Amino acid sequence: MKAEQASLARRLGRLLRDERERRGLSQQELALRAEVSQQHISRMESGRRSVSSAYADRIFGLLGLQLRVEVEAAGSHLDEVVANAAANLRNLQFQQVCDIHLLTVRAPGGLRYVLDGPCAAVLQGVPVEARHVDMLMAEADVEVLAAWMLRKALPRWDERTREFSGYLIDPRDPGPLRWGDGMVELRVRLVPELPRPVLVEFDGELLPVRPLPAVESDHPEVAWVLGRLRERPELASRPAGQPVGRPAGQAPPGGSGESTSAASTMV
Repeated sequence: MKAEQASLARRLGRLLRDERERRGLSQQELALRAEVSQQHISRMESGRRSVSSAYADRIFGLLGLQLRVEVEAAGSHLDEVVANAAANLRNLQFQQVCDIHLLTVRAPGGLRYVLDGPCAAVLQGVPVEARHVDMLMAEADVEVLAAWMLRKALPRWDERTREFSGYLIDPRDPGPLRWGDGMVELRVRLVPELPRPVLVEFDGELLPVRPLPAVESDHPEVAWVLGRLRERPELASRPAGQPVGRPAGQAPPGGSGESTSAASTMV
C-alpha cells in the first residue's frame, strides 16, 4: 500500500471506529450488518485494509452516514493555526492538565488510565488543539470506570439527540463512552490491555500518556500537524526532534513508564 493510500486508509479507519463507538456498536455487530467478518472490520479500522470509495460509502451508510470529499491547498490556512498553537503551547498544556484535574478530583481508588489523542500529543509538545480529554482504560477496569462516572454524575453523550444528557451515565449501558458538562469533556476507549505509557512531567506532576508514534498512527489530526511540522519546522518555536525520556521516579495512575518534561518535548 502506497504512503498516500495508507494515510487515507488510517483516516477512514479512525472515522469508522469513532462513529461506530458513538453508536455503541461492537465490531462484531457492525460486521453482522455488513455481512462480513469481525476481522474485516478490525483491519479496516486499523487502516491495514485499503477499500474502494463505493465500499467505504456502503459501510458508513450502515451507520446512517455518507462520505463527503473535499480538497484544499496543501497546508492552506491551517499553518496559521499550528503556528498560533505553538506560540501558546504552555497555555494549551495547562488547560489540559486543569481538565484532567477536574475529571479525576473524585476518582475512585484503583483508577488506571493512559492519556491518548490530541490531549496526549499536546502534553508531549505537539501544537495541536485538544478539545476534550481522551483516555485509554483496560476492559477489566470497566467497573472502576462505572463507579467513577456515577460518582461524578457527568452527563453522557446521547447520539439520538446529539447532546449530553443525564440519562444512562453508566458505561456498562449501551452508548458512546463520552461524558461532558460544558466545561470539560471526557472520551474513553476500552482496550484489552493498557499500553506502556510515557510519563510527562508538568509542574512537578507526572502524567501517563500514550507514546507519540502510536497517537500519530491513530489520530489523523495529530498526524497532520506532525507532518506539517516536519515539512515546515519554522511553524514551531524550535526545530522538530524526538522526545528524550528518563527513568521515572514514581508511577502515576497509568503505571510505570519513561518520563519526560512537557515543556521540553517536541515532535
